[in-house]
Amino acid sequence: MQWCHDRPSAAVVWAAMGFVFVAGCSPALDWRTARFEAAPVEATLPCKPERATREVPLRGPQQPPVALHMLSCQAAGRTFAVAAVRLPDASAAGAAAASTPPMDWIETWQRASWATLRVDAGAAPAPAGWQAVPCALRDAAWSRCWRGSGQAPDGQPVAAELHWASNGRWLVQMALYGPSLPPEAHALFFGGVALR
Repeated sequence: MQWCHDRPSAAVVWAAMGFVFVAGCSPALDWRTARFEAAPVEATLPCKPERATREVPLRGPQQPPVALHMLSCQAAGRTFAVAAVRLPDASAAGAAAASTPPMDWIETWQRASWATLRVDAGAAPAPAGWQAVPCALRDAAWSRCWRGSGQAPDGQPVAAELHWASNGRWLVQMALYGPSLPPEAHALFFGGVALR
């Protein structure tokens, strides 16, 4: 599956996959609140984010692509990224159906994210060594979160944690990558993302 059709910058390419390995941000953690312009999502990030929107085939190769809105930055050797996509209108569905995003979208996004880290789940729910972790996003009705390891674009080992959450209208991914996942940055970043 081809996700990127051009190469405007390394950050945009990786963000469209759910992975953003941005080069050249401040090494210090300078936390601030950032908001998407086109999605009701806010995030707490330790550096000034790069913003991008890309069309990605989350609905499958035979369906029109959807707009994926992204914020990402790198600080202290770690990459912090948040991406959001608008889900189909579920107003005609029941409450339970409306609170759960289309699972094929989730599976496509997960597998693309793992493939970018050069790991493969095969027929399993997750790649070997990846574990489900507890998580919650403010104002979300559904969430799924994984932690594991893979390879950065330069081939170096990288630890990663990937969260997906939805309120039935938007599907959000939060991703943290680096040589390790420090508890303080982990708590501030994942605890600072919210659906508005």
